[in-house]
Amino acid sequence: MNAAVEFKLPKCEPLHRTSKAGYKFDVHSEFWKLGHDYTLNWGLLNYQKADSELCQGLRLTLARMAEEVSESHIKGCYTYIRRYFLDTPHYTGGEITDTQILNLKASLDKENEYKLGTIRALLRNWIDWEYSGVQKGMTPFLDSLKLHGNVKGKAVLHSCPHSGPWTVTEQQLLMSWAANAFLTEQLTLREYAWFMICYQTARRPIQLRQLRICDLNVEVVKGKQIYSVSVPRAKKRGEDGGFRKSFRSLNITEDLFLILINLAEQVQKLAKKKLPKLTKADLTELPLFVGKEEQFDEICTVDEFRSSLKDEPAKLHMNVQGSSDLTRVVSRKCSAISERTGETIHFTPTRCRRTRATNLVRHGISGVQLAYLLDHEDTQNIGVYTGYTPELALRIFAKMNEAMSFLAAMFEDRLITDESGAVRGSDPASRRHISGMKHVGNCGGSACDSGVKICVSCARFQPLLHAPWDELLVDLTEEMEDRRENGASDLVLQSYDLAIVHIAAIMKACDNKIQALNEGAA
Repeated sequence: MNAAVEFKLPKCEPLHRTSKAGYKFDVHSEFWKLGHDYTLNWGLLNYQKADSELCQGLRLTLARMAEEVSESHIKGCYTYIRRYFLDTPHYTGGEITDTQILNLKASLDKENEYKLGTIRALLRNWIDWEYSGVQKGMTPFLDSLKLHGNVKGKAVLHSCPHSGPWTVTEQQLLMSWAANAFLTEQLTLREYAWFMICYQTARRPIQLRQLRICDLNVEVVKGKQIYSVSVPRAKKRGEDGGFRKSFRSLNITEDLFLILINLAEQVQKLAKKKLPKLTKADLTELPLFVGKEEQFDEICTVDEFRSSLKDEPAKLHMNVQGSSDLTRVVSRKCSAISERTGETIHFTPTRCRRTRATNLVRHGISGVQLAYLLDHEDTQNIGVYTGYTPELALRIFAKMNEAMSFLAAMFEDRLITDESGAVRGSDPASRRHISGMKHVGNCGGSACDSGVKICVSCARFQPLLHAPWDELLVDLTEEMEDRRENGASDLVLQSYDLAIVHIAAIMKACDNKIQALNEGAA
C-alpha cells in the first residue's frame, strides 16, 4: 500500500465536497465515494513516483470536477491518467510536460487514442484552474493534438464533449435548462446573469468581473432600441492596460439587457441599504457582480465610497475566486443532458468562448474578424478557441435513453387530460395548435407567440394527453428533411433536434400515463 502524500489545503479550497450525484467526500480521504457505484481509491496512486505538487493538483482538480460533472467521467479521468500515464515509463516524475504527453500519444494505437482525449480534458481543467503539477503554457499544445475518438475513423480536434465547444443541441439544452431553472428559482438572479453573460458575450471572466452598472447602454437608432454593454478590455499593455482603462462596446439582446438591469437594481438596493445617501451617479459606479456583502460594511460614508473608487477601484468587485466559485455553483446545478455523452453538460466560461468561436466559424467568419469578435488584438491565439465541427457519429436517440426517461418523467407531471387542468384553461389565447388547428396543449405562462417548436421546450407548457403528438413529430421531421434537400446548413438542421427530443419525451410520457390509467381501471 502506498503512503499518501500529505499537503496543506489552500485557504480558498474547502475540505469537504459534495459530488454531482450528491455524495459527500473529504479531499484528504483515501476513498472518495462519488456515487452509488463509483468510488475513487487514492491508495492505487504510486506516491513514490508521483511528485507531491502533482498529487495535490490532481486531487484538487478531480475534487472540483466531481462537484460539476458525472462520477463516471471522474472515474474515467482518474483511471486513465493513472493506468496509462502515471504508472508507465512515459511519466518520468515532476510536473507533467508536453514531451511526456507526446510519448504517451506515440504509444497508443488509433483505437485507444480516445483515452488520451479523456486525459486531455482533465489537463485542460487542471491548467484553467491553475493548480500545481502541470507545465505552464501547455494549453496550445493540448489543443493541437489530433486524436481519434472511440468511434473508429471519427477524428476529433478540440471537440471534447467535456471541455470543448458545445454542439448546437447542447447549446439549446443549456439555454432551456437555465431559463427553466431561473423560473423555478433553482438559479438565483446573480447565477442566471453570470450564466447568460458568459454564454452570450463569450468574454473572459476577468472582463466580466470589472463590469459596472454604468456600462449598460440603450439607444434608439431609426426608431429601434439598441442594447449594448461597454466591456472592459483584458490582456492590454501600455497606457490602455490596467483596471477599466479601455473598453469595447458589444451589442447584446434585450433579454440579456433586462436580466442585467434587474441584477443592477438588486445591487443598488443592497448598496442603498448600507449607504442610504448614495446619489444616482454613485449608484451607477457600483459593480454588476459585487464581491462579498461584508465589503460594504468597511465603507461608512459616501466620501469613503468615492475615495475607494479612486484609490481601490476593484475593491467592491467580485475577485478571481468569486467568479470561479460562481461558475462552479452554476455547473453543479446544471441538469441539462448532453446528447453526445448522456451525462450532464459541464459549464465553464472557456467553453462559452470556444463555442462562440466555433459558431462564428460555422457562419464563415475567421481571421481578423474572428479575433475582433473574441476581443483579441491579433489572430495569433484564436485557434485556441475554435474547433473542427465533426458530424456526430450517432444521432440523438441512440444516446438519450437516460435523458429521455428524465424528460418523460418531467412531462408526466405537467400532462393535462383536458383544459380544466390547465393553469390558464379559461383563456383561449393559452391554447397551442399544430397544422389543421389541432389542439396539443396550453401555455401556463405569459403569451409569447414563439410557436409550438419552442413551446415543447418551455417549463410552462402543459401538453395535452390525447393530442396528435405523432403527427407533430412527423411534421417537424419532414420539415427538417425538406430544408436539408434545399441546402440548409447543419446549424439550421440541428436547431430541430431539441424540439424533436422533447416531442419524443412527451409521447413517452403520454404512453406511461395512459398505461397507468388503464392499469388503474383494470
